[in-house]
Amino acid sequence: MNKNYSQLLENLLTRRYDEALRESIVSDTFERSNYPDSLKYVLESMEEIDPSYTYKTFHITKRIQDKIETAFKARGIKADFRYQGAIQTETHVVLHGGVELLIISKSHGKKPWEIVRDKAQEVMECLSGDPMFKSVDYSSKLDIKITTTKPRCEIRVVPVVWLENKDYLETKREIDRGVCEYNLERKTKRKYLPFLNIARLNSKDSRCNGGLKRMIRLLSSILRDSEEDIKLTDYQISSVLFDIPDKQLKYNSEYSLSLIGVVSAQLNRIVTDNQYRMTLVSPSEKELVFGKNPRWKTELEKLQKELDLITTDLQEELQKDGKTLYSELKYEN
Repeated sequence: MNKNYSQLLENLLTRRYDEALRESIVSDTFERSNYPDSLKYVLESMEEIDPSYTYKTFHITKRIQDKIETAFKARGIKADFRYQGAIQTETHVVLHGGVELLIISKSHGKKPWEIVRDKAQEVMECLSGDPMFKSVDYSSKLDIKITTTKPRCEIRVVPVVWLENKDYLETKREIDRGVCEYNLERKTKRKYLPFLNIARLNSKDSRCNGGLKRMIRLLSSILRDSEEDIKLTDYQISSVLFDIPDKQLKYNSEYSLSLIGVVSAQLNRIVTDNQYRMTLVSPSEKELVFGKNPRWKTELEKLQKELDLITTDLQEELQKDGKTLYSELKYEN
C-alpha cells in the first residue's frame, strides 16, 4: 500500500467529529460496510456533510457577522455581508467549516486596497480577545481565519470591495455582481463573480446527478490529508473539475468509483497541457483560474501524485475480488 489508510480514516473521522455527541458523523454505510480501509476512505470522502451541521455552521457565522455589524454600526462604518465558500455548494469536508464571510464595501473615491486594509483592522479589533474564538489570524493579509470553540468551527472573513462590473450594471441581478479582494502581503488583487460561480457549479452538479460535488469532496479531502503541503484552494479544485463535460461526470450509484478515472485524466491534462492550464476559466467564465504563474503546475502535480497513489491502492484491493474501478460497487445510505 502506498498510503496508511488507518491514519487517513482517522483524519476523516476527526474532521467529522461532533464534540457534543462525542462521536464522528459518518454515513450509515460507513458503519456497516466491510470494505477495505482504502475503499472506505475514498467512498466516505465523497459523501456530503449532514445538512444539519451546515445549518449550525451558518448560525455560528451569523453570530460573528452580528458582532461585527454591531461594532461597525457603533463606529459609523457601512458594509454589506454575503457568504461564499465550499459550504455554499455543499462541498465542504469539515463538519463545521468551509464558510467564508465576505465583508463588502463600496469604493467612494478612496483607494480600494486602503478600504480593505481598514476593514480588516476593524474586524481584528472587534474579534481579538473574545473567548468565543480559539484563534483569530490575519497573518496572510488576505483573509482573517477564525477558529471558534465549542464547537470548533473554521471560518474565513474576507474584506472585499464591490465591483461596478458591466453585467451587473445592465441586469441589476445579484448573481452578476462582482467583488475584488486584495492580498496586502503580496500586493495583488483578484476580481471575480462569487455568486455566479456558486450558481453555475450547483447547476452543473444537478445535471451530473451529484458527480461533480462528489469528486470535489474527494480531491479536497486528499489535499487536506496529504503529508506534503499542497497550496490549492477549493475554488481552484472546483474550477478544474467544472470544466469536465457533464456526460463524463454523470454519477451512477451502482458504480461508485467509476468517476475516479475521469478525474485522474483531467488532472493529467491540466498538468501536462500548459496552454489549457493557462487559459482555464472559472465557472463564471470571467476569471483565469491559474494564468501563467508556473507555481500552480507544481501544486497540481502534487495533487495528481496523491490521487494516483490512492488509485493504485484501490486497484490492488479491487483486483483481489476480480474487480476494477468500473465494476459494480454500491455505497448508499
